[in-house]
Amino acid sequence: MNLDEIEFPFEGEALLAPEKKFQETVLLVPFFGARKVSLKKHALFLNHLGFDIVLFDMIPVRMDFSMPMVSFTGKIGMKHVWADQIEKLLNLIPGKKIVFSFSNPSGSAVEALARRKAYDVTAFICDGGPSGNLFQSMVNYYTFEEPVSFPPKKIAKAALMALLWTPHPQSIHNDLNSFPKDFPVMSVQGWKDKLIPPSHIDLVFSPHAQLDFEKLSLPQAGHLNGLRDFKDIYEARVSHFIKRFASGI
Repeated sequence: MNLDEIEFPFEGEALLAPEKKFQETVLLVPFFGARKVSLKKHALFLNHLGFDIVLFDMIPVRMDFSMPMVSFTGKIGMKHVWADQIEKLLNLIPGKKIVFSFSNPSGSAVEALARRKAYDVTAFICDGGPSGNLFQSMVNYYTFEEPVSFPPKKIAKAALMALLWTPHPQSIHNDLNSFPKDFPVMSVQGWKDKLIPPSHIDLVFSPHAQLDFEKLSLPQAGHLNGLRDFKDIYEARVSHFIKRFASGI
């Protein structure tokens, strides 16, 4: 079945490259609070490189506990429910894949790859995450992204959101330990990121020397604004990385 003939769940859609040059399909994983339309700029960039793209919407977080909270694997937390979504999409996409994720949901992408042993994924790019200090990232979120002025309320909301995300944040290290040796990972890090600074991301990846790890540091960038504000270096480095591991047609 062709990619554009598949009925993807989660409002998923395929965007075919004008001129397909690579076997891999890129799955774009939205950032926290985003919908697939937020990643159209990335999709167009990758389309023009010659990659087919799949976009989707993640189940939104709701503080009233009305969203599903238990994953197929029995783990509690949105991180794991989102991993269910990513795993299902990877199972539906035929052939080889590349996963490109954003912010803290990159942790869900890590989990989905680990569940599938990354057997048909040739590379992984994560922009602006995930954080190895989840609680502080949530404090930062309620300081800069959705400001809460009353400090006790801010701390309480951050603690609740961190718990809703996952009660066991250290599980990401078990997931990364299961990645194949020399598995290619690129981490895009903005040095002026107020939500998830590079030090938080390094807490995730630095213990895992078995990865073929590459860092794209953007000294003037904030959270997830690399492609928008530093287009030339972003596109050049991401293109170089992704083409190293993609299979030409």
